[in-house]
Amino acid sequence: MAHKGLIAWAILGLLGLTFQAALFFKDNLAAHHPQWRAELETLCKWAGCQIEALQVADAVLIDHAAVDFITEQEAVASTINTVDVLDASQMALSQWRFQITLRNSERISVAMPWIELTLTDLQDQPVMRKVLNPVDFGAPKVLKAGEIWSQDLRLRLANEQIGFLGYRLLTFYP
Repeated sequence: MAHKGLIAWAILGLLGLTFQAALFFKDNLAAHHPQWRAELETLCKWAGCQIEALQVADAVLIDHAAVDFITEQEAVASTINTVDVLDASQMALSQWRFQITLRNSERISVAMPWIELTLTDLQDQPVMRKVLNPVDFGAPKVLKAGEIWSQDLRLRLANEQIGFLGYRLLTFYP
């Protein structure tokens, strides 16, 4: 009789561990086994959790990037999004075009990363830094496997005396 009780407790323990593991690895399981997503969503409804896209740091690659000066004529005719690098409230300030193309190189969907743009001087020292959330500019929250996302933004520098010769880009998850 005691032997049957131990077997029952062992089975309950294994079920509990399986439940706990499924909750802990729910995002990975949903990404790598999409056929299990419905069951995992049901489990999450019961447990009060949510399935999120994976944040894989090396998955999203920067395929193309450029920072170019915009002439006044181009600035007036342009309808691209505007990002204030500093407190730029006047349209007469220098304007720059920031183009970027990101690509998901994984076979699974991943969360859209944030972008850090650092403008550098002649000695490659940072003179300005801006952190951008692409979702704020219409990017999807999730990049599907192999998906490519491009954006063309306008940057305005509040201080025209700040000279920069280069830039660095970094994608990251906050």
